Amino acid sequence: MQKKAAPKLSLLQILSFSLILGFLAGTGAGKDAILPVTCLAAIIFYVNRYKIAAQQVAAPSKGNSQQNTHSPGYFAWLASGKFAVEMAGKSYQGAIQQLAQENDIDFDEVIDPDAYILKAHLIPDNENPYDSRAVRVDINNRTIGQFNREQANIFRRRLDEKGLSDQTTICDAIITRENAVDGKTPSYTVKLDLEPLE
Repeated sequence: MQKKAAPKLSLLQILSFSLILGFLAGTGAGKDAILPVTCLAAIIFYVNRYKIAAQQVAAPSKGNSQQNTHSPGYFAWLASGKFAVEMAGKSYQGAIQQLAQENDIDFDEVIDPDAYILKAHLIPDNENPYDSRAVRVDINNRTIGQFNREQANIFRRRLDEKGLSDQTTICDAIITRENAVDGKTPSYTVKLDLEPLE
């Protein structure tokens, strides 16, 4: 497996930042300060080029905030690693299969499915025309299932107990596959890392 190169500032970026600082210093201290400040800034930027680039990569992008599954705006359920709640609805098999493909999960080689942990959004669906207390489960902006009526009621009670009524929360999730038997198509299951809803 090819090792990913650490991010760093390019020479063009270093020269640009240094010149900007030099000209700013020149406007305040005089033209004689432009060259020394530019050179000093270039040296500092060059020495710290990896640290500065790493901070830029780590900083979250405002334009992509909806894609950020680790958003601090959501309450995250405590991870236990048990993955006790299963979502395996027939009508969502295609969505779960696509999700597995998008995340490059090769079930023929997967020994430990916990290595492919995703973030699930648990969304109280008050506008559901069949059940106003429904709870929808989305991963990567794709609906992969819903809690049955009993599970939804138990989950909503837990939300109420934590003062999170009607709020979207997140938990860890994994995808598993049961291989095809007797010519049947494989079936996919999403397991949520929640306490059992029973």
